[in-house]
Amino acid sequence: MPLVVLLGRPNSGKSTLINSLLNQKVAITSPKPQTTRKNSVFTFHSQQISFNIADTPGILDKVVDTLGRSVNKQAPTIINNADLILYLVDISRSWGEEEQKSLALVRLASAKKILVYNKIDQAIGTKNFLAQYNFMEPEFDQTISISALKSTHLKSLLNLIISKLPPQDPKTISLVSSPLLETNSQEFIGELIREKTLLTLRKEVPYTVNVIVNSVEHDLEKNIINIQADLETTDTRYKKMIIGKGGYMIKKIGTMSRKELELISQTHVYLKLQVIVNKHWQEQYL
Repeated sequence: MPLVVLLGRPNSGKSTLINSLLNQKVAITSPKPQTTRKNSVFTFHSQQISFNIADTPGILDKVVDTLGRSVNKQAPTIINNADLILYLVDISRSWGEEEQKSLALVRLASAKKILVYNKIDQAIGTKNFLAQYNFMEPEFDQTISISALKSTHLKSLLNLIISKLPPQDPKTISLVSSPLLETNSQEFIGELIREKTLLTLRKEVPYTVNVIVNSVEHDLEKNIINIQADLETTDTRYKKMIIGKGGYMIKKIGTMSRKELELISQTHVYLKLQVIVNKHWQEQYL
């Protein structure tokens, strides 16, 4: 199956575009860097075509820790397998070092490439930096402007993707089931809880947090999904921040996570969270 790889600096909208193209939430999003920590591959299916599409972490400019070094190694491991690269640019932000490093990575790829100007809904007046990126256009096979968040021009983008991929025999295009909230969905559940943590906590804490889902059990008799998960952090002081005064913060994270899990699964969810200190959790990303 063809592989489409999304590249771009942090917060350029890659995960949002994945969710919009697939018309369902499969990738977590937040306005903070390092939201996406590793490559994730999903499947797009229509009557016309099926292809895999990979979400990659943005290239970080200044890397000071183990996790950051691991994040920067993710995208280069997958670009050589790409049939098509979508390079997302947030034109509501000015050119920067992370953009330069991301473009250098794109230039190494031999696959066909589409330059995607994203966030046209936000690039208004003094926040429109399109002119800083126009010089890149000759290096790409096609250029298009979209808003992944508002789904503006996504049909045109999809048509471009289809035109750049190898044609497929309709007989080989099989239906692919949507992601479900089942016992094999622990990674997705963990990522969703981490998303709510990113959205809830103050600036310095989220990057020290990891989520481990210990169990997901569906009680068919009571029609409830029981989930137990640990929020790992690197220091006792961060543990106190995550729990919050009187348990306020952890309760908020749990409530936000539970409500979205219930919306996705259409089933009652019981979610038990605890915060633990593990100074070495980032080493798993090496």
